[in-house]
Amino acid sequence: METLAVITTIIVALITAVIGPIIVNWVKLKMEKKDPSTPMRDALETSTLIDTQLEQVMEELECNRIWIAQFHNGGHFYPTGRSIQKFSIFYEKCTPETPNIQQTFQNIPVSLFPRVLSKIYKDNELSIENVDKEEDTYGLEYLTTQFNTKSICMIGLHSLDNHLIGVLTISFQDSHRITKDEWIYIRQKVGVIGTLLSEYLYTTNKKK
Repeated sequence: METLAVITTIIVALITAVIGPIIVNWVKLKMEKKDPSTPMRDALETSTLIDTQLEQVMEELECNRIWIAQFHNGGHFYPTGRSIQKFSIFYEKCTPETPNIQQTFQNIPVSLFPRVLSKIYKDNELSIENVDKEEDTYGLEYLTTQFNTKSICMIGLHSLDNHLIGVLTISFQDSHRITKDEWIYIRQKVGVIGTLLSEYLYTTNKKK
């Protein structure tokens, strides 16, 4: 009986020494675990990261306005039910003296800007150094004249599987030629922003 008691004591001591710390550590990890992901949290985190990228581009290029338009469905055609393709500005940053255009460009059918969007879809990039001297402004006259824009640069944003999901636009109130180094910088930022948007959109879809 004494031997059995000794063995039992040893086993209990081993369990306490080995299992105890494991349980304590497990509980500690559970307590320190991040809050579960929510749609609002995901949206705010992604928006903050993208806003930071846009701010960096503004500082680097000294532009007046930078914005991101994303494509989305907007109702259906009668009677076929085919989706109406539209775009809206979801992100925008401007200098203090530059008017905001985000509210103007919401739920806009792509059919209103077929030339410029076709250009982006085909070549991915568009740059107009001076709208007053360019022979072809791709139907952007309204944007340039109404919002005091002299120079504009547009580049497509793609998902990880290479679908066009939006357009990044950089505009200047004065004539501006995008240099080689600036193009490299812009393309790098477009890659980052496209990845952020793609990860957010695809992660959101998987959670549904």
